Amino acid sequence: MALHPRPALRLPRPEILLGRSMAACVHPMAAWQSRTRSFRILLVAGYFTIGYLGVLAAIALIGINSSW
Repeated sequence: MALHPRPALRLPRPEILLGRSMAACVHPMAAWQSRTRSFRILLVAGYFTIGYLGVLAAIALIGINSSW
């Protein structure tokens, strides 16, 4: 009984990942409908993280401007 070698896991190139993530940001409804559940969770987590960091940056800018 011969064992068949497992195919090597091929990761997408960085430029493909960057392009797909940019497309998901520009067209979130299309990304939401065309991807798997794990991608949807990642999409929501990404939007939450970007929003959270944006609010923190805005608060920091308000704090810097008010101390002058």
